[in-house]
Amino acid sequence: MTIGTLLKLALGALAASGIAFLVGYGFGYSGGRSDVYADLQASRVKILKDGKNIDAKALAADDPGLCDLLGGCAPP
Repeated sequence: MTIGTLLKLALGALAASGIAFLVGYGFGYSGGRSDVYADLQASRVKILKDGKNIDAKALAADDPGLCDLLGGCAPP
């Protein structure tokens, strides 16, 4: 094998490992993001639960709406 062939093989291996890393990172990032969204949604419901029924208004509320439902979120 010549040095040129070895260099081509090394560059090919480097490119393949880089592509594999980027694909794996993309799948991991996507999965992690959906897990965080699910955790945030569950935490939001737990705050409002406290032994009471959850209604559609509470589940559809955005952050300011949740503050209103909880009685306000103004700092003391």
